[in-house]
Amino acid sequence: MEIQPSKGIVVSHFNSVLSGVANKDQKRNRQIISQLSHTGTATLNELSELLNISIPKATELIHGLEEAGFVKTTGRKNKGAGRKAAIFALASDSIYFVGLEIKKYSISIGLMGFDKELIYKEHDIPFLFESTTISLSKIVAILKTFFDQCGISRERIAGLGCSISGRVNVHTGAILTIYHFGDAPVKELLEKEFGIPVYLDNDSRAISYGEFHFGKKTDEQEVLVLNMDYGIAIGIFVKGMPVYGASGYAGELGHIPLFDNEKICFCGKKGCLETEASGKALIENIEMAMEKGSNSLLLPILASKGRIELEDVLEAIRRGDNLALSAMGKIASSIGRALAVTINLLNPELIIIGGKLSAVGDALLLPVKSFILRHSLSVVNSDTRLELSQLGDKAGLLGCCLLVRDKTLGLV
Repeated sequence: MEIQPSKGIVVSHFNSVLSGVANKDQKRNRQIISQLSHTGTATLNELSELLNISIPKATELIHGLEEAGFVKTTGRKNKGAGRKAAIFALASDSIYFVGLEIKKYSISIGLMGFDKELIYKEHDIPFLFESTTISLSKIVAILKTFFDQCGISRERIAGLGCSISGRVNVHTGAILTIYHFGDAPVKELLEKEFGIPVYLDNDSRAISYGEFHFGKKTDEQEVLVLNMDYGIAIGIFVKGMPVYGASGYAGELGHIPLFDNEKICFCGKKGCLETEASGKALIENIEMAMEKGSNSLLLPILASKGRIELEDVLEAIRRGDNLALSAMGKIASSIGRALAVTINLLNPELIIIGGKLSAVGDALLLPVKSFILRHSLSVVNSDTRLELSQLGDKAGLLGCCLLVRDKTLGLV
C-alpha cells in the first residue's frame, strides 16, 4: 500500500518545536532531506559520514523517513564486494507544494513534488496586478481552478508559496505596498480560503532562489542575483543561504539613492536607482524620446495598446531598433555603477543578471561589465564572475515552488 504523508507529519518531522534528542533527530532529518535534494541519492554510509553519526543511527533515521513516506529505496550499488549497499532517494509523490508567481500582467502557478521536480504548471495566465479586492478575488479563483486541474488532492499539498513585487514582511505575511486591506494580511486570507500554510516572499528573492538552485552550473556559495524587471532588486546568498535581513527587506538595490534627480520613485523618495535603471525607467525614457520626435518600431505599439510593455521593448531590441538599444545602453551604465557598489561591499563569487531584461543579452551584459570595471576596486572585482541567467522567465516559478517547499521543511 502506498504511504501518503499528511501535512501534520510534515510539520512534526521537519518544522515543529522540539527539544533534546528529538530536536537533534529533527535537524538530522533536515540534513538528510537537504543532501538527497542536492545529490539525488545516497547510501547509509554516505549519510553516516555526512551527519557524523553511527551507521545504526543513520539507519534509524532513514527508516523513520521511509516509514513516513518521505524516502524510498531505489536499488542497490552494483560495485564492491559483499552485501550491496541500499540506495535511498526522496519519494517524489509523497507530498506536494504549490508556488504562485504574481507578475505585472500575468500569473504563473506550479506544483512541485518532494524531490524538487516541477510536475504541473500554468504559465502566464492573464492578470492585471492591482491593489483591489476584485484583483485579490481573481487570484483566489485562479488558484481554485489550478487545484481542481492539477490532479492532486488538497490533503497532499503541504504548503502554498506566493511571490509578489514590493516589500513583503516574511514573518507576518504583510505586503506593505499592495493588498493591504484592513487588519488581515493576504497570508491569513489565503490560509483561511485553502486550509494550508501560506508563505509570502518578494519576487526578486524567489527569482534569485530559482537561479541559485537551478540556474548556476558551478558551486559558488557567495552569490548575488540581480532581478531586472519593471523594478530592480537583488537576492543575496551567503554561504549558500538567502539573506533576508531583520524583516525580509534585504536586497532593495533599486532604492539606493545613487542619483541627484527630481524623479519621485515608487517608494516616495527621490534619486533612487530604480528611477534611472529599471524596466519602468527604460519604458519612460523611450516614450519621452518618441514624444520629442524620435522614430521607433514601438510607436505603432504605443498607439494601438496605449502602453508599452517590456516584452515589446525586448522584441524591438531583437529587431535592432536604435531607440530601444540606446535606452538600454543608458540604464545598463547605471546598473554597472550600482553593481560596482555591491561588489565593493559584498565581494561575491558570482553575479547572475536575471529577470525579464536579462533576455537582452550582450546589449545589457557588455556595458554593465564595462561600468563595473570603471567603478569597482580591481582587487575585488577580479574575484567576481558576471553572467546572464540561463533560466530566463522560468526562474521565478521554480524559485517560488522551491521556497515554499524548503520553508515548510525548515531548510531556510
